[in-house]
Amino acid sequence: MTDKEIIEERLEKLGQAIGSDDSLVENVMSCIDAKPFGETKRIKKLSAKLIARRIIMNRFTKFAAAAAIIVAAVLSITILDKSATPAYAVTDLPELFEQAKVIHIQGWQYFGGHRMPNGKKIPPVEIDNWIDLENGRSRYTGTGLSIDKNGVRVTVAETISDGQYQVNLNHTERYATFFKISDYQQMLDTHYRLNMMSTEIFGDLNQLDNFAKVGQEEIDGVEYDIWEGEVKHSVAKHADRYKYWLLPSTGELRRVRAWTKLANGQWALHYEYHRVEHDVELPEEIFTMEVPEGYELRNTMETAILQELDDGGSVHCGSLTLDPRTSFTLSDGSVILGWHSVDRESQKSQAELFEGLEFGGVLPKLPVEIWGLKPSGWTGDITYAGQHLAYTQKGGKFIEWSLYVPESIPPARGEMLGYDVLYRFNLEEKPKWIIGCTLDYGIQIKTEEYFDKWVLGAMAELSDDDKAPENITYERVLRLAEQIRGR
Repeated sequence: MTDKEIIEERLEKLGQAIGSDDSLVENVMSCIDAKPFGETKRIKKLSAKLIARRIIMNRFTKFAAAAAIIVAAVLSITILDKSATPAYAVTDLPELFEQAKVIHIQGWQYFGGHRMPNGKKIPPVEIDNWIDLENGRSRYTGTGLSIDKNGVRVTVAETISDGQYQVNLNHTERYATFFKISDYQQMLDTHYRLNMMSTEIFGDLNQLDNFAKVGQEEIDGVEYDIWEGEVKHSVAKHADRYKYWLLPSTGELRRVRAWTKLANGQWALHYEYHRVEHDVELPEEIFTMEVPEGYELRNTMETAILQELDDGGSVHCGSLTLDPRTSFTLSDGSVILGWHSVDRESQKSQAELFEGLEFGGVLPKLPVEIWGLKPSGWTGDITYAGQHLAYTQKGGKFIEWSLYVPESIPPARGEMLGYDVLYRFNLEEKPKWIIGCTLDYGIQIKTEEYFDKWVLGAMAELSDDDKAPENITYERVLRLAEQIRGR
C-alpha cells in the first residue's frame, strides 16, 4: 500500500470515528466559505489542497474529507501558536504592501561605494517616507550624488503631497517650489512613490523565491526570523543583497538592510531601515505644506501652476521639440505611447496631419516622428513598429497616441531598462541631429480595469475636454496588436 493510500485509509477511519451525522459534515463544509482558521496564505493553500484532493463520491469519503478539514484546522492553530515552523512565506511580503492603506519606512541611505576627497566616508542621509494610499498623500525623501573636480556633493530634497498640492523642499539649496496637481497626477504620483519604496525594500519581487531563513535575533525583547537573499540585475550588471527581520507569528517585515556589490567584489551598505510599518496611526502634521524658516520661496501655493502630464522628458534642438508624454506596456509586450512633436518655425497648423488617420493605420507625419522602439539595455535585436491609435488636444498641442508592437517575443521587464526611441525627420532639410531618448517601461497594463484607469485616464488628462477618445478599449487594442503580429 502506498503512502497516499495509507493516508486516505486513515482519513476514512477518522471520518467513521467522527460519526455518520450529515449535519456535522455540512457544518464542517460550510466553514470553507467562512473566514479561515489561519490568516496566512500557507494555511489557505493547505486547506484548498485537502478539499480538492479528490471528488467526494460516497458517504465514507465525505466524512473523510470533513475529517481532513478538521485536521487542517488543528494544524493551522498549532502552527500559529508555535514559532518552530514559519507560518508565512517570504514571498508574501509584497502582498502586505499592496493591501496596506498607510506605509511608513524610516532609516538611512548610505553611499558606501564613494568617498569624500579627503578619503572619509560620505555621511548617510536620513530617510523618513510616508504614503497614505487611501487619500493619495505622500512624503518622500530623495537624494542626488554628484562627483566632479570640485569634489563630492550630496543633494537632499523632500516632496510633500497633500493630494491637491505638492511642495518640493530642496534642503541643500534651501528653497521651496509649489505645484498644483490633478486627480490623475495625484494617483500616478502615489503609484510611483509606492513602486520606488517597493524597489528599495525588495529589489526584484520575482527573485524573493531565492531568499532563505538564516537565523533568529532578539531586538528589544522581541524574537525575529532573519532572511537573506541576493538579487541579480542582469541588465544593470550588478547585484544587491537584502536582509529582512520578520515576526515569526505573522511574517510582517520590521527591519531591512540592503547592500550593493561594488566593482571590486565588496558589498557596500546602501539602505538601512530600522522601522518598516503599515496601517499605523497617521500623524496629520506629516503632510503639512509648511516651508522651513530661511528657505527661498520660488512661488506660493496660491500661485502654483497646474503641471501637465509629462513624465517622458522632452528633447529640444533649435526650433524642433520631441516630447514623449507617457508610456504603458500591455500584457502582450506591446507599448502605448503618448507623444508630441513640433517645429516652432513652421506656421502651418498640425490639424491637417491628423485628418483621415485610422485606428491601426499610419502615424501622423509630425516634424520628428517616433516610428518605432527598441528595448534599451537588452542584448537581443527586436523592433516595435508604431501604428496610430488616436489623438488628443491639450492647450493647442496635438498629442499622438501610438501602439508599438514587437515583431517577435519581447524581453521581460527585468531584461531591459526601458525603450530607445527610433525616429525620422519629416522635414525638407534633415537636421544633423542625433536623438538619444529612452522611455520608461511605464505602468504594466494587465487588465481592462487598469487600462481604463491608467491609459484612458492619461488620454483624458491630455485632452481639453477631459475625455478620452471614443472606441479605445483594452480588448480592441489587444486585438489590433494580435492582427499586426499576424501580418
